[in-house]
Amino acid sequence: MAQPRLIDVPASGVPAGAPVTRATSKGIAPGDIVLLDKRGRRFHAVVTELQQLESGRFELAVRPIDSRISYRSATVREVADVWRKSKRSG
Repeated sequence: MAQPRLIDVPASGVPAGAPVTRATSKGIAPGDIVLLDKRGRRFHAVVTELQQLESGRFELAVRPIDSRISYRSATVREVADVWRKSKRSG
């Protein structure tokens, strides 16, 4: 009798190989609050500026909400989640 898998894994609602949603530079703007993951440390920060480098990559200038964090820049790949600044209703 052949065993198709080494470990039985329960089927989930997500199909195998489903793409992971990733933040893009188009979805991030100054004033947004982002959750960053830099070297395994997660923290919230406010985006102050978005710059495109000569290599084509985007870098964020950020102001961490927690004063104990010293990081002031991040790449788009380090963004785990984004909360967009709402537009004023007038």
